[in-house]
Amino acid sequence: MKILGISGGFRQGYQDVSAALVIDGKVIAAAEEERFNRIKFSPGKLPILAVKNILEFAQLEMKDIDVLAFHGSTWGDDIYEKIREFYQGNFGYCPFIERHHHHDCHAASSYFASGFDVSLIITADNSGDGISLQIAIGKNGSFEVVDRFSRPNSFGLFYQMITQICGFTKDSDEYKVMGLSSWGDRKKYEFSDVLFFENGTIQLNQKFIKVPKPGEPSLHKDELAYTSLFEEKIKVKRRTNQSIITDEYKNLAASAQQRLEDVFCEMALFYLKKFKLNKICLAGGVALNCVLNQRLLNLTEVDDLFVQPSSSDAGISLGAAWISTQNRGVAPIKTQNTYLGLEYSSLSIENLLVNCGISYTKTENPAKEAALLIAEGKVIGWFQGRSEFGPRALGNRSILASPSIKGMQLFVNQKIKFRESFRPFAPSILEQDLAIYFEGKSTVSPYMTVTYNATDFAKESIPEVIHVDNTSRIQTVNKNDNALYFELLSELKRLTGHGVVMNTSFNLSHEPIVETPRDAIASFFASGLDVLFLGEFKIEK
Repeated sequence: MKILGISGGFRQGYQDVSAALVIDGKVIAAAEEERFNRIKFSPGKLPILAVKNILEFAQLEMKDIDVLAFHGSTWGDDIYEKIREFYQGNFGYCPFIERHHHHDCHAASSYFASGFDVSLIITADNSGDGISLQIAIGKNGSFEVVDRFSRPNSFGLFYQMITQICGFTKDSDEYKVMGLSSWGDRKKYEFSDVLFFENGTIQLNQKFIKVPKPGEPSLHKDELAYTSLFEEKIKVKRRTNQSIITDEYKNLAASAQQRLEDVFCEMALFYLKKFKLNKICLAGGVALNCVLNQRLLNLTEVDDLFVQPSSSDAGISLGAAWISTQNRGVAPIKTQNTYLGLEYSSLSIENLLVNCGISYTKTENPAKEAALLIAEGKVIGWFQGRSEFGPRALGNRSILASPSIKGMQLFVNQKIKFRESFRPFAPSILEQDLAIYFEGKSTVSPYMTVTYNATDFAKESIPEVIHVDNTSRIQTVNKNDNALYFELLSELKRLTGHGVVMNTSFNLSHEPIVETPRDAIASFFASGLDVLFLGEFKIEK
């Protein structure tokens, strides 16, 4: 049974467009449209290039697909014909279309990937199919919805308001607010009358937010999500000077982060106790808040936590495909990692380099050479194997640098990523060395979805990946998940004593992560990167 899951939509409010191919329960490939069309988030689109490339990767044609799985179960029947015309017009064929609820897709993407038998499943975002928060119970390979909360009672919408006040773009820059929150006073602003959980119900005070009427689309990214009453309450106007972030915005971010954590944890504990559960699966845009996730994991009532690595709406395609798979009596098969994108052959890379007139050398051991350059203080582009599915670069489409060299965090932010200087970088670390550098309940964290507290040794030895609040959003690496990246870290440990590297996504500011070798070359020559490793080929300036 060949199921093609897709996410997206024909309105600007639908973004994180993606496609995922599942055959007999196994994920063959999954990729985001933005990686191919180079349009960040690809708002208002359905996947074309992602579908085309995934089918080519699997050596299939659209007519080979049995089911096209989609979200939007509340969108009305007209959507069937629109999707059918879209794919018939672009591929000459459209398979049978099956729709599922937006939050069911989120839930499936996390629960079936977690490996948990019994779990609480929380999916939270701005909204999807009119719902902003869903609670479900996973058990014995299936799940049942027990509660749903409608827009505008939304954790995601609350965080959007703060994102805009701080001068960033909603539905895009919430992660910046999370990073900024560590610089502020968490008690400076009071939001208990804005967002609260009461008598088993989540509430967002509607006098502070702008609510679209029934049937209207979500607000555009540039439309303000909050009312003048909210500005009056906090006595702060939206930041318009993009070069300066004053303490009031740092304090706003910190206080909002505190309120998000307090209310979310209160809500989670309510359901954990109600259903006598001790594990949580998370998905939806709010699940990308790794600071919140650390607090959730550290609750004494929580034994384990799984966060879908592609928790944004990109994960909808995977969840939709898995639900359609299960509906046909086939059990979804847990993914072993998130390297689900495409791979490019050495021959294709070398042909590109020759055609572009780019000088290169061929290396027998790219991991060893890269580790030596990183130890010497070079910043490298690292392009290897299959691309990651989701917003985190996990060692296949990464920019790598030494976490021990003073000033490296500021240099990479300013000269390579071209982004705000307050934003931290994450460390990739040998799994077996985790306890030396970081403290956390779980001994593995392969997807950069949870922050961990740094040990005193880490603060001294790898300071460039320790945030101002003494935490890091870590990635643990083992040989089974990524042998080449593991080799690089092992060689770095031999050279420097630390099997840790600063790892950030291979992209420049406001651009998607690189997908193809051509993308990597373009970003390399447009930034301060010193060396680029494209598979076995090394390019220097």
